[in-house]
Amino acid sequence: MNSINVEINTISDLAITVTKRIIDANEKTNLIDDPNAGPLQVASALSDFFQLASGLENQKEEINADTATELAHYSLDLIDRLSYQLRQLDIHDQRDNLAKIFLHLSAWFIRRGAILDNLSGIADGFANLVNGAKESDQLKALGTLGDEIMLSVSSEISLDKDRSDPWRPWRVINLNIGIAATRSLDPSFMKMIFDKLERRLPYDLPGFFSDGKRQMISQNVPDEVRSIMNNYADKWPVKAPH
Repeated sequence: MNSINVEINTISDLAITVTKRIIDANEKTNLIDDPNAGPLQVASALSDFFQLASGLENQKEEINADTATELAHYSLDLIDRLSYQLRQLDIHDQRDNLAKIFLHLSAWFIRRGAILDNLSGIADGFANLVNGAKESDQLKALGTLGDEIMLSVSSEISLDKDRSDPWRPWRVINLNIGIAATRSLDPSFMKMIFDKLERRLPYDLPGFFSDGKRQMISQNVPDEVRSIMNNYADKWPVKAPH
């Protein structure tokens, strides 16, 4: 995944692959028998959405930010249902495709002015793709996309007032942006992302940089990369318990 493809037809193809897998599996097991929100109903709703979105993209029609936000909320809710059905049917071979749908569809909308308020599936998908990425270019592309998403979330989410849930999407995405930057071993990209994390996730930075510094001790990384991690770890020291 050297580049982030956000053409709606490509995203639609991924969704078709996932929905076909779900429909085939459910026909064999009949585990999902909801007549209103079963696999066929979700597939039909997604088909209608992608037809609309494809028309907007092909005709280069501009939509206002409010409409983009509403469509983003609706479509991501449909992808959430796909995710739920995959779990119900215990299907694991479509995790990467589902993750790409969440991220690429989010990117498609935010580049049209949408504000995102449903980040749960995005957070899971983003963590999955960052964990599987190996090449520096892949990691930088993911980190850049994650940063773009964080700039387009609702103000309520970005304020991060309630920090009681360690698995809240805001925290999960930001930490994985930091992980992508660290593993990219690109000094300038690391500094850019780390500076943004200082504003977004200050409460987690002592642990994040301490862990990063500890891991680099046993790794063969460039001196400049090690120096950057050490500098940020010194800037954000872990406070001893009282």
